[in-house]
Amino acid sequence: MKILLVTPMPPQPQGSGAIPVVLHALLTGLTHRHQVTLVTVVGPEPAEQEAIERLQVAGHEIFGVRLMKSTAYRRWQRRLRLIGAWLRGRYPWRTIWFSEPEIQRILDRLLVERRFDLVVVEDNAMGIYHYRTETPTIFTEHEVRRARPVNWHVGPPEDWLRWAFAEADWQRWQKYQPPIWRRFDCVQVFSTRDAAAIGALAPDVGARVRVNPFGINLPAVADSNREEEGTILFVGNFAHPPNVDAALWLGHEIMPRLRTRWPGVRLTIVGPFSPKAVKALACADIYVAGLVPEIAPYLERAAVVLAPVRIGGGMRMKVLQAMASSRAVVTTPRGADGLAMNGQQPPLIIAENAERIADAVVALLADESARRELGKRARAFVAEHFSPSAYVRRLEAIYEEMGNGKK
Repeated sequence: MKILLVTPMPPQPQGSGAIPVVLHALLTGLTHRHQVTLVTVVGPEPAEQEAIERLQVAGHEIFGVRLMKSTAYRRWQRRLRLIGAWLRGRYPWRTIWFSEPEIQRILDRLLVERRFDLVVVEDNAMGIYHYRTETPTIFTEHEVRRARPVNWHVGPPEDWLRWAFAEADWQRWQKYQPPIWRRFDCVQVFSTRDAAAIGALAPDVGARVRVNPFGINLPAVADSNREEEGTILFVGNFAHPPNVDAALWLGHEIMPRLRTRWPGVRLTIVGPFSPKAVKALACADIYVAGLVPEIAPYLERAAVVLAPVRIGGGMRMKVLQAMASSRAVVTTPRGADGLAMNGQQPPLIIAENAERIADAVVALLADESARRELGKRARAFVAEHFSPSAYVRRLEAIYEEMGNGKK
């Protein structure tokens, strides 16, 4: 097939969040079987421009548009224009940030001049564009925005102005999402929880929703010889509020239980955009590493990977990456969303509260053979169900189910 793929950022094997990694696996899987044209937004970070250059060298056809111009004046000019657009308009901030007129012009030209078999649009940020075509369209909703921002805080908000903005933006998401879903022939989500959320917010869209958990490129097996006794790891992009909630719950409620039951336990927290509340967790046995060049060395040192996620939607890249690296994982029911496949439960430990999470971590720390066996089964599970090729095969099945045409 000839596929037009539209993304909010360049695919990268590793990035500052889950989306670039998911997109890289998707592009990898698609290009093995299909001809792909990529239209993407390129942010101001040098890593994104470098990613574009690597993809072009590899022979991919890419139309990339930079968000930020070369001079400080033009960058500030754009920021002020976007702030004004948010204050005057009705769209959520994330969609306004990724809006660029040149992207729409490229889409219009490609959809007129070329014949595609399928258009795949990734992430709600790209729903702001119009796709004027009779070609079948699939929209991938990476996470349904349904939880109110007040539920994304532990205790009262530190910054009431920021909270007020988040509340206003959340109201916009509730109005923005359903009309976007209705414009596409199929809406693809990563978990049954998000499918149910779409059904609740837009019942008329429910019949067009399909669950297809994303894939990842399988990393090298973590070297167990580098494992450090008593070390546990949490990974998250803290621009995403559910990760802030998870880190604070881990630091304030789970770690005190672990300290009393496993003297010498050490927690490492890795991820960009750490707020003050997360940085304040740092102490003798909690290391807040922030943004790191590579996650692999931290996974190798971890005896157990924790993902105590309580809120939010979508799937957890942090969980899938740890499993793929042969690490033993302890998470919550929400952290395991989207991981059960064909009636098979994922090989990890699921616990619902701080006490049971601590029980599970202590049990794994005490039994090296059990955690290595769990990690081995986890990697095999990811290889079977969450490889790029498995993800693309499910996408192809959705396309065939659509009847190779409009709904």
